[in-house]
Amino acid sequence: MTRDNLFGRSLFQPTISINHLNQLSQSLGSLSSNALSLVAIALSGQCAAILGLCFVMTTSIARDYLQLIDSIGQRLDIPPVKSIHIAPFETDPRKNSKFGAMVLGDGTTGITYTGLDDALLDLQEPSRTRDLPGQSPVAVAQLYAGESGWQRSLGMAAINAISQVVFKQSGYALPAMHKTVQQLALTKGDHIGMVGYFPPLVEQVRADGIRLTVLELDERWLQDGDDFAVTLEPARLSECNKVLCTGTVLVNQTVDSALQHCRGAAQIMIVGPTVGCLPDPLFDRGLTMLGGTRVVDTEKFLALWAAQEKWRDATKRYALSGGTGYPGIEALMSTLATRRER
Repeated sequence: MTRDNLFGRSLFQPTISINHLNQLSQSLGSLSSNALSLVAIALSGQCAAILGLCFVMTTSIARDYLQLIDSIGQRLDIPPVKSIHIAPFETDPRKNSKFGAMVLGDGTTGITYTGLDDALLDLQEPSRTRDLPGQSPVAVAQLYAGESGWQRSLGMAAINAISQVVFKQSGYALPAMHKTVQQLALTKGDHIGMVGYFPPLVEQVRADGIRLTVLELDERWLQDGDDFAVTLEPARLSECNKVLCTGTVLVNQTVDSALQHCRGAAQIMIVGPTVGCLPDPLFDRGLTMLGGTRVVDTEKFLALWAAQEKWRDATKRYALSGGTGYPGIEALMSTLATRRER
């Protein structure tokens, strides 16, 4: 089944054939009966094409997060999507806002990144978002298994929004995060690995005289020195004892390929506004800390986002790690169930 056969020119199709349903049932075999029931519901609605995206799921990180989200959807009533916020596309890439957001009916917000694989440009097509309000974010999350950047961006927004609902309704107090460099606890003798070239962080690490290797796809940054290297080779991360990634590795689903080169690292962090997801699948892969962002004032956040101003006054940065108190998804869901019974 090709992408064009699934979607045509629009995200949604009004009908889905029995043959398509059979194909979807086979592709959804690793998910629960609840996910299959969502496909049946989609026959009378407009989310069939979203759920059909499970057919092209190829990465283990997508599989693990979608299984987690499906499990949560069976046990928790998640508010429907209220609105989708995508920045306008500017011909000058320096003027483009690279973040978007999904707001649920209770105001919970999932932030996502639209700066990869032409996602921002593709999301200018109204048909890709106009029918999402009113849909279940559990269904919309299936877009994370899509083959295009815009699909993964929307799917990531839904995963983040659902994760924030779990944090909120369970009453879990998200621990505040210090500045990123402080979280690394740099010491002489460290060799820092960085996935993506982030000039402010590069400057801070180098100012402390710490050896730094940056994995970067843009060849204009490439260089190779004794204490500072920018490379295209992921294997160079194996030389590092502390590694820092941003949420782009989740949006483009390269996290597994990056982490396989970090097995010798004592500290592995993924940080950024896009990292609003539950950390369990990442901790299972050896991640030691997740640094995310929670929207605490939705109205103010959207105003600042629309004006392309800093969101600091409308958000809270937090850090999760298994060694400092994060209880795990099962404990959160158990606490949530207890709170609802009161």
